[in-house]
Amino acid sequence: MVDLRSRTHGPGATKGVNLVVLAYDDRLVVGDDADGAVHHLDARVHPGDRRAPGETELALVPAREEPSDGEFENSARYTATQLVAIAEAAGDNTAPLLDASGVVVGRAYGVRADLLINDGDVVLNTKTLEPTELSVRADERGLGIRAQIDVSTAAARAAREIAKSRKNQVKPEFTAYTKEEALASEG
Repeated sequence: MVDLRSRTHGPGATKGVNLVVLAYDDRLVVGDDADGAVHHLDARVHPGDRRAPGETELALVPAREEPSDGEFENSARYTATQLVAIAEAAGDNTAPLLDASGVVVGRAYGVRADLLINDGDVVLNTKTLEPTELSVRADERGLGIRAQIDVSTAAARAAREIAKSRKNQVKPEFTAYTKEEALASEG
């Protein structure tokens, strides 16, 4: 789960966040009660947002170790009305989500919103939705938005591993007792 604490990203870290909302077709649950349809949306910080660099996970909702029935990976529940608001705010900043064989399995929406906590999940405040300037379409390298997210998080993980290995490197001890011994050892 992305770290949006103010001590990490400064005051207002959860305000005006550029997001990618991944709406998979198979994550729609049609209810028999008054709530109607429930969409399990996977919202992530856009890799171009100022809060994305250095983050090894951009999902707003953490992956559940053992999802129960009706739960989906990295997803929170939104109503049909909330999904319509997201789609309207995104406008034409959308892209199809394709599986490995090229079949459309959902849609990605690019929006900007404030975040809040609902039932323990970080969710979009659908009352503060705005369009974002950051596109969810393929970039200049031809990478789709999910691949862009993967590249961003992989780069952060690699940077953390490099920093960790440098921190753990043993520094050679300086063994000369005097300035003369040190200078003599340099040749």
